[in-house]
Amino acid sequence: MNLEGKRITDELGQAYELERKLGEGGQGAVYSAKGGRQAIKILFNSSSNSRRELLRGQLQNIRLMPELRDMAIARPLVMLQAPYLGYVMELITGMVPISRLINPPRDLGHRGEWYLSGGGLRRRLLLLARCAEVLAQLHGKGLVYSDPSPNNIFVSTDLDAHEIRLIDADNLHYESSSSTQGLYTPGYGAPELVLGKSGVNSLTDAHAFAVIAFKTLCLIHPLMGDLVEEGEPELEDKALQGSLPWVDDLSDQSNATHHGFPRDIVLSPKLKELCRRCFSEGLREPVKRPGISQWVENLYSAADFTVECPDCGSTYYANQQCCPWCDYPRPLLMELQIKRWEPLPDVRECQRFLSKQEVLPALALTERQPLILTNRIINGRRGADHLETAIELQIERTNVRVRSLNGQCFWLSSFDGEQRTVVEVQDGWKRFPANDRRYTWLLHFAPTDRPHRLATFRFVSGEQS
Repeated sequence: MNLEGKRITDELGQAYELERKLGEGGQGAVYSAKGGRQAIKILFNSSSNSRRELLRGQLQNIRLMPELRDMAIARPLVMLQAPYLGYVMELITGMVPISRLINPPRDLGHRGEWYLSGGGLRRRLLLLARCAEVLAQLHGKGLVYSDPSPNNIFVSTDLDAHEIRLIDADNLHYESSSSTQGLYTPGYGAPELVLGKSGVNSLTDAHAFAVIAFKTLCLIHPLMGDLVEEGEPELEDKALQGSLPWVDDLSDQSNATHHGFPRDIVLSPKLKELCRRCFSEGLREPVKRPGISQWVENLYSAADFTVECPDCGSTYYANQQCCPWCDYPRPLLMELQIKRWEPLPDVRECQRFLSKQEVLPALALTERQPLILTNRIINGRRGADHLETAIELQIERTNVRVRSLNGQCFWLSSFDGEQRTVVEVQDGWKRFPANDRRYTWLLHFAPTDRPHRLATFRFVSGEQS
């Protein structure tokens, strides 16, 4: 059913003209409203008056949920009048479903160029991280999204933006609710949903998101290998029920595939491990499946360790010696390792403590691309302000220069084995020879007399004596 061009009215008497279908799933379709920033969700399920009233009541409850305020979810603003069942929601212009980054055109010539036209690897990682973050916020409030799919996750069309919106809020509910249903989009449902053994919960959300992430990065479904694609239709059902090995199962390669991008190019080691856990033992044992919060951390970390190719403009992981998209050599690279600092009285104790510290995130800084540190890195913070910028770093030959972007004070310290020198970073640029092996340079995100995070520096390539 296509309602483009139809006029509908909400319960307050406001009329809307449905301009363009934005997406459609098993539960309904979403249309843009002409001349504004609203979108209209129209539900298909109207089999009985009692069912319609149940759905209407559910939508009214969602509309009034205080937990959804200030979250990147297009929640219902006002209900529609009969004969339609649905609601009006806000949708920021300039957004498209993330499926646009998953499904290449049929007449596609070069997949790498198409991949770059959507922002490349780093942008996909950041969009997925932001999406996982919103789902994690929901789970933290005891809510489940129920039906993550590429058609209800909208992303910015601007390649420099990483904004997302979840648009199908009508399936939200509290995880402890007794009314949980086995709702899913075909191809994205966890096996326990497909088999009817479970209702939706945070781990079924996690499975659906993992499939979306794998498809967005690798451009193939993690369960649809050559065995399924070239076999009988019944094999697809078996795969989605978790009865076949996933495409990268090292112990059983019967469903392997030669399609999709090489995983070493698009998946970091930690992302590959998350996929392995989700699509091997996590298929049949949901409790072994990685939760959404693990995807948040590892997607952001993967994005942090990408560099941009000076030749083709693609982004790739900094452990590659050359751009995997065009073979251009990697530019001069410095690795920032984020660690924890403890104020100790002796200089040597401080150095020993840092040398034993596990690296938190590792970030890549290249000579042609500044690195911006946000509150997510500086404070390990999530929430509304975690993307606020605070520090900028640049490579200048074999020196590094750093400045504060928001007026906050930071500190540079250097060790020469015996002494420690501390310099404030607040106004203007500060330069230091990070490649001088006589000194250990540290960038402190808080005063040195209290525990905090800091960055250490290591030139990976292009070192000069």
